[in-house]
Amino acid sequence: MKKILVVEDDPVNQMILADFLAANGYQTVAASSGPEGIERFDREAPDLCLVDVQLPRKNGFELVREIRSRPTGPRTPVLLMSAVYSDRDQSNRTIQLGTLADGYLSKPFDLVYLLEQVRTLLGEV
Repeated sequence: MKKILVVEDDPVNQMILADFLAANGYQTVAASSGPEGIERFDREAPDLCLVDVQLPRKNGFELVREIRSRPTGPRTPVLLMSAVYSDRDQSNRTIQLGTLADGYLSKPFDLVYLLEQVRTLLGEV
């Protein structure tokens, strides 16, 4: 079973993501802050990370840069999430230019699009 790390400080969003991904055959582990996200990444070795941009104590961009510096980090797909950036195309261009993440999800979530992105990066369950 593929494991997804969800780094999201909003408990409702964290629960929605975890429940939805579990219902679609993925195992999830969660973190509520940037430092906790790094600790869980190191301990859990996820197959994919969903990272909110606005996190306490270390934002999502800093978190992803730190993940990318880990031995398995460059091979681990990352999807950034934010309610701040609503233009998906512009956000994707920005992320691709920075080679920071593998995709972007706007909040509120389009769960069908989320599942498509996860399956594109991880393959079918």
